[in-house]
Amino acid sequence: MKKIINILILLIFSANYIAQEPVFSQFYFNPIYLNPAMSGMDNNYRLIINNKNQWSKIPGKFNTTSVSFDSWQNQSNSSVSMLYSTSTEGESYFRTDRFHFGGAYRLFDVFPSPLAWQFGFHYQNITRRIDWSKLVFSDELDPYLGNINSTSFVIPNSDKFKSSNLSLGTVLTYHLKRGTKSRRFNLPVDLDLELGLAVHEFVQRSNSFVNNGVYKTKRRFTFHGSMLWPFNKSKLSGGIKHSALLVSQGNLSTLQVGLVEAWINPLHLGLFYRRQMSTLSTDLDKFEALYFIFGYQKVLEKSNLSLTMSYSRDFTVSELGAYSGGTNEFSIIIESIEGGLFQGLFRNKRHHKNKYRSMPCYSKFNSRRGF
Repeated sequence: MKKIINILILLIFSANYIAQEPVFSQFYFNPIYLNPAMSGMDNNYRLIINNKNQWSKIPGKFNTTSVSFDSWQNQSNSSVSMLYSTSTEGESYFRTDRFHFGGAYRLFDVFPSPLAWQFGFHYQNITRRIDWSKLVFSDELDPYLGNINSTSFVIPNSDKFKSSNLSLGTVLTYHLKRGTKSRRFNLPVDLDLELGLAVHEFVQRSNSFVNNGVYKTKRRFTFHGSMLWPFNKSKLSGGIKHSALLVSQGNLSTLQVGLVEAWINPLHLGLFYRRQMSTLSTDLDKFEALYFIFGYQKVLEKSNLSLTMSYSRDFTVSELGAYSGGTNEFSIIIESIEGGLFQGLFRNKRHHKNKYRSMPCYSKFNSRRGF
């Protein structure tokens, strides 16, 4: 148990700043957090709430909550978005609050072309807080009597640290219809491909309460991709999807692979694998988990909205598993069936409504429109 706690402390408070920002299990259910370019990809507006409670048996809270909103603007072929996230880590009440706002622009997406390309950005205001009174330093400990000494560490005057930063991203999607011919085969079903790249913490600024800002924020790179086979039969509609996410920040990387996901209207089921990797210590290469996702969607015809609720449970299969208690995550998505929130506020009609299609955002399945 002592070794496990030491590894966790190393993960979070290493002097070499190897700590990684929280990574959501249901990463496609938190698209704005994943990549700012995913704003407005469904040509509608949506409100998304996510909560992640990590390692429930470990002392102290490891909890992250995010709330995001985005809306597509057909007249300008762009979207606006905002996101608020807050996370608490450990018994010292180390807390990080972030407020993002920005948008995305669709470079091209005109029928009959199967290709769509979108760019996005977010500006972030970041506030970090810590309760110094709850920290225990090494020179306070006696090997036999415990915490009896006073520390020589000079407590900083401030328990708050503010900064700002940028996130940049791009998403490319490609849609192949059933019957598409190539040299070797005819595609038997529709196929949607997606590739995305985002760079968070783009500006490497000071990220330290002490040492005059010696430690700088490490850029966080996010690579994600997916393949989706949608189907729509007379009595059965849905899709099968495979996806992957790689997040790299400093000396830590996290790989998440969707082994299989299935939407069978109105249910969503998925099995995922996660592995954390480090170039700093072999101990940090031992975090592996399998997690399951279960979701349900209800289309509210009268209000032109859909409601999606999803739950995931992580089962740690590495050495940490017996002590962590696993991880629970909840997501709620409320979105319009079609059309942005401010769709009727602009008089400029230079873009015809039917000229542009929705980029296939596979965070959920809509039983009325399909994917």
